[in-house]
Amino acid sequence: MQITKLSEKAMLVKLTMRRANLTKRDTFAENLIQQQLDDTSLIVNSKLFRDKANPINKIMSAANEVYSEHKRRTLSWADKGPRVLPNSQYMEYTQIMRGKISQVDSMMQTYLPNYDTFVQQDISYRSKSPNARAKIEDYPTATEFQAKMGFDLKFMPMPDKRHFLFDLSEDDEKAFDELMNEVQVVTRNETIEKMLDPLAKLVDKLNTPIGSDGSIFRDSAVENIIEGIDLAKKLTLDESPEVKRLTDELNKEVSKYAEHMNWLRESPIVREQAAKKLSDIASQMSAFMGGA
Repeated sequence: MQITKLSEKAMLVKLTMRRANLTKRDTFAENLIQQQLDDTSLIVNSKLFRDKANPINKIMSAANEVYSEHKRRTLSWADKGPRVLPNSQYMEYTQIMRGKISQVDSMMQTYLPNYDTFVQQDISYRSKSPNARAKIEDYPTATEFQAKMGFDLKFMPMPDKRHFLFDLSEDDEKAFDELMNEVQVVTRNETIEKMLDPLAKLVDKLNTPIGSDGSIFRDSAVENIIEGIDLAKKLTLDESPEVKRLTDELNKEVSKYAEHMNWLRESPIVREQAAKKLSDIASQMSAFMGGA
């Protein structure tokens, strides 16, 4: 039996993140700018740990990757709230996300014993600037930093009218159905966008004549499309036969060039043909986006 209800095909997952605030209000620069612009409403914050190589910055970068991966492997539901996760992707999602979170935890255990040293390194790094004003008291302590870092994953069932313990009014039931239909449209559009976004970037490169500025592309331009196709297939909740046909056609076309990347880099004819073919597929895919 074909599953049609969204609540039977997906769940909601919410990622709650705590990240240490690594900025400090700079009253000296603030007063200076306020006087120059005659605007006392301006506030100036100074970024701590400016050196990207500082281990504390590496922790923060790894923490940001947790959120990026969460967003990449789920679909929109509500702003700053839970996101939609297909039931079929639960195991893969949890394995990857817990691995990312574990990586941050491991870095915390490795680097935090030397936190004070990294603060001193940052102050030294900033001292190269003639206007450096960083002081130890500007930084959170190791204990404060650790307390402000953390992640929490919560999984919830997708709402369904059957979950209500009382009868909804006709208007409320209609509003609920409209909401779920809107979610289906948004998630469908988002899965298609995962293919169209990298595809548009490659087509733009291919339409630029060889030797001109902007004509050079990295292998990742093609690899990103293949990755987008893979993600779209995993996240699709209601794929139409037409979209599936176009997805398979795109995958076949791009995979051909993935094995012979130099064709696109060296042959104007192949480059032009590829740009036309890929652009045509993109246009057909775009026709399935929009309202319900």
